[in-house]
Amino acid sequence: MDDRKMCSRIQESCAHAKKNSVDRLKRCYEALGRPGSGSKILHVAGTNGKGSVCAYLNSVLTGAGHRVGMFTSPHLVTMRERFLLCGRMIGEETFGRLYDDLREKMRRQGDGAPELTFFETLLFVFLLWMEEEKPEFIVLEAGIGGGRDATAIVENPAVTVITRIGLDHCVYLGNTLEEIAAQKAGIMKPGVPAVCWDTSPEVTRVFSKKAEELSAILIPVSKNEVAFSKIRQNSVDFFLESAYYNDIEACLPAPALYQAENAALAVRALERLAVSPPLTGRQVEAGLSAMRISARMEEILPGVFLDGANNPDGIRAFIRSVAARRTKGKRLLLFGAAADKDTREMAELLRESGLFDRAAVTAIDSGRSMDLRQLSEIQKILEGGREGGQEPFPRSDLALEWLLQLAGGMEAEIYIAGSLYLAGEIVRLAEEGREVHGGYHD
Repeated sequence: MDDRKMCSRIQESCAHAKKNSVDRLKRCYEALGRPGSGSKILHVAGTNGKGSVCAYLNSVLTGAGHRVGMFTSPHLVTMRERFLLCGRMIGEETFGRLYDDLREKMRRQGDGAPELTFFETLLFVFLLWMEEEKPEFIVLEAGIGGGRDATAIVENPAVTVITRIGLDHCVYLGNTLEEIAAQKAGIMKPGVPAVCWDTSPEVTRVFSKKAEELSAILIPVSKNEVAFSKIRQNSVDFFLESAYYNDIEACLPAPALYQAENAALAVRALERLAVSPPLTGRQVEAGLSAMRISARMEEILPGVFLDGANNPDGIRAFIRSVAARRTKGKRLLLFGAAADKDTREMAELLRESGLFDRAAVTAIDSGRSMDLRQLSEIQKILEGGREGGQEPFPRSDLALEWLLQLAGGMEAEIYIAGSLYLAGEIVRLAEEGREVHGGYHD
């Protein structure tokens, strides 16, 4: 069964499931035999940067010769992207077999077994895979939560990491940074080292209090520790003082300033991780430089940069990276977002930046897409109320085609942001080599 059919099958089976409590999932996890618990787990939560921190951790450990499994979300093209072992996706047959195995194990648990959501299902399939493969390390990305997240069933991680905290998913997590930080801090465990980004004094106080309650060592990481960070055409120079690795200097392979922050978090986590034989500074530098992750200021096509920024804090980081990138021509923007995000604030931030000469707004291929009224409102914000401005597009391929035509006439670069759904659509278009005016891959 191909990826899309399998994804549809799982979504249909989970259509009526509601998010389960962590306690209920833990009982299910125990009944499954606690799969994956024999590996050293690096548990990562936060608002922005989780996927990149996971990718850095995976790249360093895999590059140093260790067997590493990694679970991340969401996916861009295929749900199997969420499951990696030593940098390779799980195979279709293996995934299908493990999914069927999970369903049978759940059936055997009887009426007491929870009805799993899509995310919970994928998590348990991943852990069953890890039980078979028995990697030395597992890099585990939390979903939107922390202590109430399905991944919190893991009880003895080797290290926890909490990335930058921002206002996102407020309906689930809280309306202030402190409330959201308290939720994210739920991944912290007794006596386990916890690395966090020093988002603000208020947020760090929340983490410090939680660490004190758990007798856990807290390692806050601030921008002052990234001693040198310089953006180049397609990379960022990175330097971090390290007592463990005689300082770290690497070339991060994307023109995104925020990746210096994520790399610093990964290095601090690795410093607290028991690795045998110990990692060397050169291995850490090589792993950071070799990391690849899609939709993080990725040049998806010549002169077309794709970023997964999908909330106001992410857009601010995106803007800083675009502003730092030198370009002789103009800049064009493609924006699409889910209706339940703070689309107005994101659009206002993009307009106020003054970076983009023209903008196209598109619907995304999701039930969460903005409707026509919302699309038109965001288009007007981005274009500053321009008379006779461009109408929003019903599909991302049409929007990209228009921008490619426009860019060809003014030697402009195109930047795409606003949604991981949109990012997935653009990645899929590029991979399929779809023919649009202005050209994709030959």
